[in-house]
Amino acid sequence: HDFAAIKHRGYTRVARELKALQNRLFDCTKFEKLVGYRCANLFFLILPEELFHDSEIPIGWGALVESDGALTLMRKPTWCETTAANRIRFLHRIAAAGTRSFNRQLEITFDEMAAERCRFGCSRNR
Repeated sequence: HDFAAIKHRGYTRVARELKALQNRLFDCTKFEKLVGYRCANLFFLILPEELFHDSEIPIGWGALVESDGALTLMRKPTWCETTAANRIRFLHRIAAAGTRSFNRQLEITFDEMAAERCRFGCSRNR
């Protein structure tokens, strides 16, 4: 039987969920990591209308689609529980990674940073 040809609702739903699960398994590891970090309660992809395909949106993520200068909610995200401490920890990791990158660009070494911290910290304690 060709359930797709007769547009069987149950088949269509299962096929869509299967496609989403396959995307999650093979394509969406970065998206899963963000959810795993518990850095936000809601996760959205924002994309232009021509790139939106519902089956390609990671499970649990919302989709905001831009068309004619406006955003339309095409899929509601799933609420993820998180704490303020988790969000701050995630922001700290972003800041630390940015600082490391900036220090590499400016050729600032770890030893120079440690010496500066000691100098600043030691002078405050006097």
